[in-house]
Amino acid sequence: MAKRQHGFTLVEVMFALGIFALAALAAVAATSQHLNDLNYMQDKSMAQYAAANAMARVSLDYPPENGATGVEMVGSREWFWRTEVLKTQTEDVFYVTVRVFEEQPQSAENNDGALVVLSRYLGPDTGAGAGEAQP
Repeated sequence: MAKRQHGFTLVEVMFALGIFALAALAAVAATSQHLNDLNYMQDKSMAQYAAANAMARVSLDYPPENGATGVEMVGSREWFWRTEVLKTQTEDVFYVTVRVFEEQPQSAENNDGALVVLSRYLGPDTGAGAGEAQP
């Protein structure tokens, strides 16, 4: 009487390994994407802080200067910013936009690559000296 063999054939083992490899590859890709998203969110948050700091600096200089640039140090990184100032129909009120970049922009007209854009209206009573008694 011949003894019957128990176990998996080579084809079955190779098929199971292929399925496992595909599942492992999908898990690694999902983890990698998650880490990239976390880095992007961290950069975006730090750039938002830099934009708020830059807007505060611009607000202290009234009237604001169009095309002013600067560097903010947030999170051990340098963030480059540039302003755009537009006059409004209301006298002495300006629409100020601060754009924050990871790298120094090559030209003043190039707004591509701004990680954060922050805007506000700025008037004589909202900048430096706001709230002080007027003679």
